[in-house]
Formats: sequence, C-alpha cells, structure tokens
Amino acid sequence: MKVLFIFVFTIFISFSSYSKALDIGSIALNLNAKQSVPVEYTEYVLSHAKIVPKVKAFAFRVANSKEKIMTFDKFLPLFVNKERIDEGYKFFQSHKNLLERVYKIYGINPCVVVAILSIETDLGKVKPNTNCLNALYSLALYSKRKKYFLYELKNYIVYTYRHKINPFSVKGSITCAIGIPQFMPSNINRYGVDFNENGLNLNEIPDAIASVANFLKKHGWKERKPIIRVLKKCAHEKGILVLKDSKGKVKCFKTYRNFWVLKSYNGTVNYALAAYELSKNICKLVNYK
Repeated sequence: MKVLFIFVFTIFISFSSYSKALDIGSIALNLNAKQSVPVEYTEYVLSHAKIVPKVKAFAFRVANSKEKIMTFDKFLPLFVNKERIDEGYKFFQSHKNLLERVYKIYGINPCVVVAILSIETDLGKVKPNTNCLNALYSLALYSKRKKYFLYELKNYIVYTYRHKINPFSVKGSITCAIGIPQFMPSNINRYGVDFNENGLNLNEIPDAIASVANFLKKHGWKERKPIIRVLKKCAHEKGILVLKDSKGKVKCFKTYRNFWVLKSYNGTVNYALAAYELSKNICKLVNYK
C-alpha cells in the first residue's frame, strides 16, 4: 500500500464537470489551513474521485449491521466459536513476543487485541477490496450521515498525503475501514502506530496490533482491571447492563470501564460482548492471566 505518490503541481484542472454536491475548493482550502495539505493535492484527488453504484446502494442500509440488530445470543456465536478460538490461539503463539512487547508499552491484554483483529478481518485473512477514495466520496454524497463521511474523506486525504500513499490505490471496506484492524481514516490519523518503523501500514501485523492497543489505551483502558461479569440476579445499580435474548429472557451483566472502552471500538454492546468472550477463551487456551 505504501507507494510514493508523485504529484505534478503545474497541472491545471477545470472543475466544471465535477459534482457540485461537494465544494472541492472549500475543502482544499480548509485542509490547507488546518492540516497543511497543499490545495492542489486535495483538488487533484477529489476531482478524480468516482461514484461507486454498490456503495451508493449501501448508503441507505448502513444502520442495519448485524451487531446493531441481532440479539446478543444470536450474535456472539458468529465470532465466539471453536474455529475462531483455535485460530486466535495459533495467532497468539506465533506472535507472542510481539504481543508482549506491545503489552509492555500500552498495557492492553494481548488476548483482547487478538480478539478484535479476529472479529474485524479474521486476523488479516479477510482483505476488503473497495476503493477507499471512491467509497468515501460516494458516501459523502449519498449517505444519511453525509457530514461524518465527508469528515472521513477529509481525513483520508490527510492520511495519504502525510504518509506519501497513492490516494487512488488504497483498498478497504465499503465504508473505507482500512487494514487488519479496520480503522477509519480519522482513527488512523489519531491512533495509528508505525510499530516496526518502516512506515505506517495497518496491513502489517506489528502496526495493526500496536494501533489497536493504542486505540484502547487512549480511550481509557485500565490495565488488569475487570471487563464484565454475568449476574445471577439483576440489581438496580450503576453499571448494570440488561439485555434480552432471542426468546425474550432477560440477562444482566455488571460492566466496568474496560467494557465501555471495548464498545468504543465499534459502538455496539454486541461487539464488546463478543470481543470479551472471544478474548477470554483465547486467554484460557494460552494460559494467559
């Protein structure tokens, strides 16, 4: 992904044929003033962005992801199962020294990091292939969350400029989540870590592991503190999470700060529960406490 993008600043561009929905000139001036990105760079990149029909269609159903609409008892088995636990164990053993080095710096349970990478891209096996520039451009025009995706589009331009990455070649999810940990561009800019010191690349395992750990630390993770526990009986007190399963049965959990830090990674309770359960099972196999 790390390709030196050579930009010819002497090129003159006519904007008459570009979509009036995005004010390219204003965006360019804004990024120049706030992020020191050359106006010509932003104009050139955005003027070559294209609308992707499949992304345009997707824009109207972003709110219906499985982690948002499924009950927890149906969602968890998708990610907490023997295959993922075994693969997490193998990954942990293969990268044990790296995980320990990251732990010493960030204080994040390595099993939690492995669990997140498993849920996001099956530890890097899943490789999203949507053109990121075009995806964000399409979503900034058609999504119900236009402001958010315009914000990410701006961050994408900053990201590619700062790291000398070809803005037309980056692949990601349909919403432009990038790399093994599936970071949005704004999160790459805030939390991305070039752990192996060869240029930030979230498709490389060292950078992916360290970036997830940095994200969790910056969101307030407390080292060796509890995450969540199941209650035998519901109680009316602070930090109690009450959920209904697919049969309408109520289950109660006592949550701690680290649970809500996990939730911040994806924004849903189901995701945080899955990451916790998967990490707990991986830790049990590797005998990590």
